Amino acid sequence: MLVAKRVLFPGLNLHARDRLRRIPQKFGPEIGPGTHVLDAGCGNGMLSHEAWKRGAKVLGISIKQKEVDGCRAMFSQGQGMAGGTLRFENVNLYSLSPQLARFDAIICTEVLEHIRDDRSVCKKFFELLKPGGRLHVTSPNAEHPYNRDFPLDPDERGGHVRPGYTAQRFRALLEPIGFAVEEVSGLGGPVRQAFNRRIKATQERFGAAAGLPLFIAALPFLWLDPPEPAVPFSLYVRARKRIAQ
Repeated sequence: MLVAKRVLFPGLNLHARDRLRRIPQKFGPEIGPGTHVLDAGCGNGMLSHEAWKRGAKVLGISIKQKEVDGCRAMFSQGQGMAGGTLRFENVNLYSLSPQLARFDAIICTEVLEHIRDDRSVCKKFFELLKPGGRLHVTSPNAEHPYNRDFPLDPDERGGHVRPGYTAQRFRALLEPIGFAVEEVSGLGGPVRQAFNRRIKATQERFGAAAGLPLFIAALPFLWLDPPEPAVPFSLYVRARKRIAQ
């Protein structure tokens, strides 16, 4: 099973694969040799691993022990795990403390829409970052019809507590804390969205492996999506911690 996961890593989700392809292109010198990176809500660890490959010392955290165990197993053959430069721990974002460490960059993808008190978590990110450090974050685009109509989980039991964010909502969240928003861009065009919905529906009905033929069929068509979709599925934001004057 682990061998199959490594061959297909990071899985058949076309949006996750898009994030793996595009977000590391946004990394600057804050993620490189000698830097310290926090992946807050690391999921399958794909962006933790990308940051580590660039020479950073990375801590990936998740509230789900199953994800932590999966990441440790997936990357157990890497020298970073043995050397302590790539670690995964079970940590609740609400429990983050400035005493944890100081980071040059924080990655947080597809997480904030699950968190009711997003402001307090982002304030913790601000405290954990070194002056001038960067926050790389993605969340669903609240203006996309699928996200807008997605059933919400007001009790914060693992689902979405909000439909996502707009560029304006991200600025309203981050700028009063002290971040300077440097970039907002869209991820996930209509072709990727259409294929991913069908892959997901097939997997839910017939099992994870059943989505593989659709996944393979989708690959030749993904280039048809524009780099900046008119109504992207998700939004990416890069924000800098302002240096106090």
